[in-house]
Amino acid sequence: MNKRNIGITILMMTMAFGTGAEILSLNGNWRIQSSVKAGQDAATIASPGLDVGNWYPANVPTTVLAALVADGVYPDPYYGLNLKSIPGYQEGRWLRMPDDSPFRPHWWYRTEFDVPEAEASRHYTLHFDGINYQANVWLNGTQIAGQDAVKGMFRRFEFNVDGVIKRGGVNCLAVEIIPPGLLPDQQYRTKQVQATTGWDDHNPQPPDLNMGIWEDVYLTVSGPARIKHPYVDTDLDVPALDRARLSVSAQVVNTCGAPVSATIRGAIESRTFSRTIRLEKEETADVLFSPVEFQELVVENPRVWWPNPLGPQEMYQLTLTLEVDGQISDETAVSFGIREATTYIDEEGWRGYMINGRRVLIRGGAWMTCDMLLRFDNRRYEALVRYAKEANLNMLRSEGFSIRETDEFYTMCDRYGVMVTQQLFGRSIPDEQLAVDCVRDTILRIRNHPSLVHFLGHDETFPTRNLDEAYRGIIDRYTPGRTYQPHSGAFDIEDRFQTGGTRTGTRELWTYAGPEHYYRGKEDGAWGFAQSGGIGGVIAPYESVNRMIPADQQWPLWTEALSFHTVIQSGEYFDAAVTAMEKRYGKPGGIQEFCRIGQVMNYESARGMYEAYARNKYSAKGITTWKYDAAWPAVMTWQYVDWYLIPSGAYYGAKKACEELHVQYSYDDDSVCVVNSLYKDFRGLKVTARVLNLDMTVKLEREAVVDVITDGKTEAFTIAWPEGLSKTHFVYLELRDDSGRMVTDNLYWLSTVPETPSKLSHGEHERFSMSRDSWADMTGLRKLPRVALETKASSSTKDGERVIDVALRNPSKALAFAIRLSVHKGPGGEEAAPCYWDENLVSMLPGTERTVKAVLNESELGGSAPIVRLEGWNVPVQELDAG
Repeated sequence: MNKRNIGITILMMTMAFGTGAEILSLNGNWRIQSSVKAGQDAATIASPGLDVGNWYPANVPTTVLAALVADGVYPDPYYGLNLKSIPGYQEGRWLRMPDDSPFRPHWWYRTEFDVPEAEASRHYTLHFDGINYQANVWLNGTQIAGQDAVKGMFRRFEFNVDGVIKRGGVNCLAVEIIPPGLLPDQQYRTKQVQATTGWDDHNPQPPDLNMGIWEDVYLTVSGPARIKHPYVDTDLDVPALDRARLSVSAQVVNTCGAPVSATIRGAIESRTFSRTIRLEKEETADVLFSPVEFQELVVENPRVWWPNPLGPQEMYQLTLTLEVDGQISDETAVSFGIREATTYIDEEGWRGYMINGRRVLIRGGAWMTCDMLLRFDNRRYEALVRYAKEANLNMLRSEGFSIRETDEFYTMCDRYGVMVTQQLFGRSIPDEQLAVDCVRDTILRIRNHPSLVHFLGHDETFPTRNLDEAYRGIIDRYTPGRTYQPHSGAFDIEDRFQTGGTRTGTRELWTYAGPEHYYRGKEDGAWGFAQSGGIGGVIAPYESVNRMIPADQQWPLWTEALSFHTVIQSGEYFDAAVTAMEKRYGKPGGIQEFCRIGQVMNYESARGMYEAYARNKYSAKGITTWKYDAAWPAVMTWQYVDWYLIPSGAYYGAKKACEELHVQYSYDDDSVCVVNSLYKDFRGLKVTARVLNLDMTVKLEREAVVDVITDGKTEAFTIAWPEGLSKTHFVYLELRDDSGRMVTDNLYWLSTVPETPSKLSHGEHERFSMSRDSWADMTGLRKLPRVALETKASSSTKDGERVIDVALRNPSKALAFAIRLSVHKGPGGEEAAPCYWDENLVSMLPGTERTVKAVLNESELGGSAPIVRLEGWNVPVQELDAG
């Protein structure tokens, strides 16, 4: 049940299928204060009636810093250099809390709440779903848990509070938070030493190290026994998909002081099953319903969950009801999907993925915690996962330095058909038992989600032997259908046999890789499986840059503010990408041109990367590129969708490459291929290629009719380059079905000057670099004539969403290049996001027309009329009223 975003002090929720289970949310009406200023002993703080006039108001979940920012104590830390002004801030990567930080002392969280009258037979359990890092928990002046027991960011805690709760009266809950980072003052040669979140080099550390109550707090009320950890394991017959065997399990806990006889009843749609068990005083028993014993759990012709776009995302619901003495004692419900997801190691030592008995090419990204201050909401989760779905990205790798993701994240991945690989930790931590406890609880929490398909141990390192054995044992016991590998990926591909069949990136791939890079060869090209790698620095659209950087800090590269909003190594880390931009496209004259060129450069690189993996399947198994999203506003970092939920050029290049049925050009051998990502055949497809000079004269035209099999690829022909090409020229591809209907098109900008890598030079992977003996020359694009497009916008509403159609026509004899469209909140208003375009950064040949579509939630317009803004490389700005 989603308890997030409940803005009242107490909410009693009775499940729709009975009166036995109650959840009292305690998320609202908190106050926080530093222990230095609280001025009272713990028992007094935890008793009703305390004067908290000098405490700060807060609603949990919230970290200390997030609450103080919301209260106006500190300025928006995401704007300009504001974060640096907050006490306790440090440059770079750090693990130890500074001695003079206001976040080093303990902080108190305190709330008062009413509890309704209840019978003595009702039992109360207090739940904390996430505390960072340790805590002493007090209720009504009594300590119910100490910091040795409440420790670790990735654990849930629960306490029976029957003897302390005041039924029919005012209660006071107080939590003394002990922050992470209270470590000896020494140099740490690791990125992680505690079971807490970390940010590696992605963005700055928040000064409070995310201390606080970062997940829900609530009471559950039950009878003499209650249910924990419900789970449905599915065994699907593949490839027939005509039968599934379900195994249902749960724990039943005796919450009273005497033995009880309890009947647990299960229902999955019309299928019901039950059994009776006896529980001794305070006993916890495991209950299993197997398909061998209960034929109701054998499902014929089940509805199967598929990743997008391979099929529907079918879900079922399990309801468990617990009865004692004929009365409902507890009940719960969980959603699950029936599917078979496995991985395998091929003869070359690479890991591949299977879904429902079929191979699947992984094209996805590394998922980063989506807000640095841990301010999560369903809007942000839904937007980011839906963007992945809209682009046909089928996997997100939840990164090991981040949080162990919330159920909201996994629920969105279930809904939109995006598979997840979950990394367990970033590094081995000294408190290995704590690490094991965190991993066990994480797996118990997320294992019902069909989107979860694979586990990684640690990031770029091996777990200790003890941790590795523990991880394997936990997975084998609690979710045996999932696979595991200990290490995220080898730097040297020869080591893939030890790390688990995948590779990671290199310095080059984290700074700049051009569109042809992944065609070059096997060392770090489109071969095998890459957990990391990518195209390097991705530049945000200017709309986003203008929101985060003051005008006087926006140029030149790298002002302090511009550099700060990159990675912790500073903006110079991406010098290779800036050099590539200047060499290939020409030097930008300001921040807006820098961003505009950046969208085009990132588009061609991301498209080339994903297309190379598609052409090479299944020698290439896939990539989860570094990375997909960002935790705070960044001018240039690894982000396909930025913190403002605005997609970059890299996103739209990926979206183009990952079309279900796609036509593409290969940079290494000049072939033109049709790639089919669906599990069905296509016949009679017509492929047309035109080679055009900068002035749009056609230098070559070829066509072919091809078939492409299920999940296959077919080469249509190879382009033989004609004489007389302009230095910058184009290849335009069209794909039509057997009725002549346009399926898709694709435009490449190329150069007669070859892009020739210099000899590789590398030592350790951090120093890996690549230079060029020559660069592809795209500067001809600067000479494209200005084009005035004929445009029209209209919109309609359906189910709370605004659907906007933009008709475009190019009446000129020139190419209209890289047209970016956006929806704004009224004339001159802020860009509305999230906004889902069916395509963007579109280019139009002379005399052509097309209609592009955007969909966004009506609420994102803030009551304003939608204004469509379009601007291209050589297309002047237009604003269209779409109301």
